[in-house]
Amino acid sequence: MIRQRIGSTAATIVFILGFIGVGHMLATDPGRLFRQLLFIGIFGLIFYVIYRVFMAPKISAEDMRYRKTAQASKKRMQRPNSPQVKPSAAAKKKAKQKPGSNVTKLSKRTALNRTDRPTLTVIEGKKGKKKKKANM
Repeated sequence: MIRQRIGSTAATIVFILGFIGVGHMLATDPGRLFRQLLFIGIFGLIFYVIYRVFMAPKISAEDMRYRKTAQASKKRMQRPNSPQVKPSAAAKKKAKQKPGSNVTKLSKRTALNRTDRPTLTVIEGKKGKKKKKANM
């Protein structure tokens, strides 16, 4: 608990001194301050580009297949499956009846539900590999 107080106090002091330094430089030599900020931004951009080009992990073929399947699934979910049909007056009247009054009508499915099934895509993965377990 004491270490946390020391660390947070030290960080607060460093930030306050930094703000004082930036304020002093802004008041005395603003051109130099903006030039330094510009160089920091340029070097940051250079390091970011180097990281993205050379250091970033390459996307595997399995990840590409997964992304392709996910995009296809998203497109399929966005398009309308069938035109929306407004319920008729008879259907509204049936909805108001007791649900247990006619069990055979409730248990029947419409033809629309039987034909409109989800399209499933299998994504191959490392199914045969087992994880290493720690020995006790």
